Amino acid sequence: MSNSAPVCTVFVDFRAAFDQLWYLGCIGKLRNLGIPSSYLNWIEAWLVNRRCYIEINRCKSRWFSIEKGGPQGSVLTPTLFITYNCDMNISPSGCISHFFADDLAGILAGQLGIKYSSQCLDLEKRIKTFLDCLEYYSCLTDQPINLNKTEAMFTARAIGLPSFDIHFSHGTKESINWVSEYKYLGYIISSKLGW
Repeated sequence: MSNSAPVCTVFVDFRAAFDQLWYLGCIGKLRNLGIPSSYLNWIEAWLVNRRCYIEINRCKSRWFSIEKGGPQGSVLTPTLFITYNCDMNISPSGCISHFFADDLAGILAGQLGIKYSSQCLDLEKRIKTFLDCLEYYSCLTDQPINLNKTEAMFTARAIGLPSFDIHFSHGTKESINWVSEYKYLGYIISSKLGW
């Protein structure tokens, strides 16, 4: 933005992110990262063979096994989620991705040295590539995207903002929602980069 290039930020919401954590995939990725087996064994013992029941109005269900998801309220669950997704290769040229717990922000900046309208056209293509790669990755890792809560914000010094019409490829082919401000990590960020 300091070079007057337009910037697009895509704020991705994963549906029930911690509840979708796939145990075996997570352990496999930790192993590939070189985590010592003693830690892997501890994490695996902590994750697998968990059981629960549901209680409504003092009426309890039968016990059943939990096949995926991290324990709620644990400090380790967000760390495992980020580690599980650390190999997310969804960065088209010039894209920076930021993960905090289950919040993902993909930031794409316009190319320098070309006119504004060309920057916007190029940015639109790269946003579409970003979303296509993100959807593909979410299918591979069983981390569904909440299409209704995933939003994008366009930031530029220009007076007239482009109107991008970008759709998700899978499912309902829903259009991404463009916003002028977004609450991210407790701060409301505006398209003029105020908070």
